[in-house]
Amino acid sequence: MSESTRRVAIEDVSQVAEARRMARNMAENLGFDEGKAEKVAIVATEVSTNILKHAVRGEVLLGITDGCGLELLALDQGPGMSNVEQCMRDGYSTGGSPGQGLGAMARLADASDIYSVPGSGTAILARWSGRKADAKSALRVGGVNVSKLGQEVCGDSWGFQHTGDVFMFMVADGLGHGYEASVASLEAVRALRANPDTQPLALLDITHKALRSSRGAAVAVARIDRMRGKLSFSGLGNVSAQIYSGATRSQHLVSGNGTAGHDAPETARIQLSVAG
Repeated sequence: MSESTRRVAIEDVSQVAEARRMARNMAENLGFDEGKAEKVAIVATEVSTNILKHAVRGEVLLGITDGCGLELLALDQGPGMSNVEQCMRDGYSTGGSPGQGLGAMARLADASDIYSVPGSGTAILARWSGRKADAKSALRVGGVNVSKLGQEVCGDSWGFQHTGDVFMFMVADGLGHGYEASVASLEAVRALRANPDTQPLALLDITHKALRSSRGAAVAVARIDRMRGKLSFSGLGNVSAQIYSGATRSQHLVSGNGTAGHDAPETARIQLSVAG
């Protein structure tokens, strides 16, 4: 998701209608035709209704992805599902309904996924591509970026750029919260956009210089070279990263101590490379 992510808390029936309206409006603003906008609205209704029925409360996040697509993420901390595949089958229900919701969501979205842990909750993702979607990238990118409760703007930002088979990712956490933190994190993303095919360590140095007049930020940069099958990573500050391969394997990518714009000692500037 983008820095323009919108959030709807789902705690009563009126908020189901709010999520539906917001989803439809965002779809229409992106240029989706009436049929596609209605599909988005139906999915927003289904996931919101499921939250109330099974988890009592949760939230729906809506954001623009890849500049022209729409992404919906429904989150709750309810009872979860012990068998997601079974719950996706039409006709299966644990709440007395016809059992069409989850299966319909998968059919109405261009892409969808569900992650659920019994006793912990469920995350439901649905995506619709825009008219200008770049089929050549063959890489799905997304993020959730929402402001701290009580704040009007988010102090975190993220960015994605790609040139040919090289893909660059950045996450930036502005020091503190609110407007000044957002100024710093957005400046970091601007550095990425101005240098879209730079090695992470070099980009981290560029970002450090660009943020000197700001509050500063924790910043991490990853570069994927698909042609060479190589990932490179550099981070500064309290930003964690992991590579997941399969259900159980993961590899941690370590950031150095410091703050971009203020304190970036040479010993903290490390670039890690992973092949595979």
